[in-house]
Amino acid sequence: MDHRPLHAVHDSDVVVDLEHLAGLFRSRAASRVPVRQRDLPLLERAVRKQVAESLLTQVMPALVSELLEAVADDLSQVEPEPPRPELEVRADDELRVVESVERCKAVLDAVGLEALARLRSTIESSELARFADLGRSKPPGWVDADELTAMEVCTATGLGTHELRARLALATARTPGAASLRHRLQRGVVTLHRACTIQGEIAALPVDCGPGIVDAVLRFKDGAPPSPTLFRQRLTRACLAADREAADRRRTARRRRGAHAQIDRDGLGVLNLVNDADKVVAAMERVDATARAARAAGDPRDLDSLRADIITDTLMFGWPDSAAACSGTLEPTTATEDTSRVVGDWFTRLGRRPSAVVRLVVPWSTAVGLTDAPCEVVGHGWVTADHARQMMLNDGSTWQRLGVDGESGAAQRLEPRAYRPTAAMRAQVEAVDGTCRAPGCTVPAARCDLDHDIPWPHGPTEVTNLTSKHRSHHNVHTHGHWLVRRDGDRVRWRTNAARIYDTYPKDWLEAVRDAAVISPPVDRTARPRPPRDDPPPF
Repeated sequence: MDHRPLHAVHDSDVVVDLEHLAGLFRSRAASRVPVRQRDLPLLERAVRKQVAESLLTQVMPALVSELLEAVADDLSQVEPEPPRPELEVRADDELRVVESVERCKAVLDAVGLEALARLRSTIESSELARFADLGRSKPPGWVDADELTAMEVCTATGLGTHELRARLALATARTPGAASLRHRLQRGVVTLHRACTIQGEIAALPVDCGPGIVDAVLRFKDGAPPSPTLFRQRLTRACLAADREAADRRRTARRRRGAHAQIDRDGLGVLNLVNDADKVVAAMERVDATARAARAAGDPRDLDSLRADIITDTLMFGWPDSAAACSGTLEPTTATEDTSRVVGDWFTRLGRRPSAVVRLVVPWSTAVGLTDAPCEVVGHGWVTADHARQMMLNDGSTWQRLGVDGESGAAQRLEPRAYRPTAAMRAQVEAVDGTCRAPGCTVPAARCDLDHDIPWPHGPTEVTNLTSKHRSHHNVHTHGHWLVRRDGDRVRWRTNAARIYDTYPKDWLEAVRDAAVISPPVDRTARPRPPRDDPPPF
């Protein structure tokens, strides 16, 4: 290296020296051995912890902003900026921090994708070695490396399964388009969400189309990244241009018909239905016509409310003629005037409340109005205390008493009298577990398999050896991908990555405890209470 003063060295020599220094830095960074905190002595761990907290919260944000600005420098001569107002300078500085954080997240996401691909490879190698030792063909329900990787990461991080699978597809795809997306992530010029979205669209297209689509979709407009709307428009247009038949193939490949219900944060139910377009359109046309007929007959409700009531009431009680016949309000006839009378009568009953055939968990203190803890509609979500009391008193509702431990909230006994009689053993296990007993899983126990924690015939078929497991977690246990050990109420899981997770029976009083901490005391003086001689039914 030339040690003459910089002012005496030609510009080209200075560049060579800088490149040498940069190369030296890169080689040292590459040869650095990672240090694991738990492998260090306790005193050193304590010191590193304090220093790391300070660096992470105080030094790192500004340092990352400066580093990313340096990375983006094109080394061109820049004219000195004219003086600017102080507020404008401050706004620009803060905007640069926001931009830098987004770029930094993309760079870190690229590192995460690389680790995700290596994790999948490691799990696959481990499973292939274990499978080879079995000396037989794969049994039904065998879980592949992709699914095991997704379950491992979702359990450890809380990420959603669909999101994780999209990341895994981007991390492991060996196509030019996926490579281009990963390279852009490494440079921090595209977000992980957009990269996964593009990869999901181009996966079914010819591989040589990928890089061109990536360039066309992410091209700057007006000196800035494309807006979300422009991004979607460009992606749709580019995919159609790359393969005119792509839309038909994707629609056929992705057709996933089904229905799903959930309760939103406002206590309203949301029904999502996916079916063939002609069926959905025809159904909505019929619903709209019926709603307009009800309005013409004098119903004061708006059309949106009527459409919603017609859909739910039809699913619960049947179409007008069948509903009337089942309720005994219509004599069998074909007369037009009788049909009109039935339809008119049905309109007047739109919006009636259903019997509570759903599983609604209402603590006794909430049922009688002593507390206002949120109540769980098992498998769907949560409703307010007042809403729960209204549901439990609907005509035809059936109550089922569940005894729980006052301290732990764990179920102890379930009275067998229920809307749909079930085997006593299954009812007891479902009541205790509440949900799948795998770590982080929220699938309701009623939708799970009953699994022997100690496999039968070595383990008995008793409630002390049975827990609820969602089918995928059941398979993971059955085929030895993850190890399961039962110890009293605790179920201990050991994953491929040797992570240990302990799960316990559902705490049915958790909402009551949370409400007591979160909510201030409620004034009961204005709340009407049930009369003493007319208590709620059991």
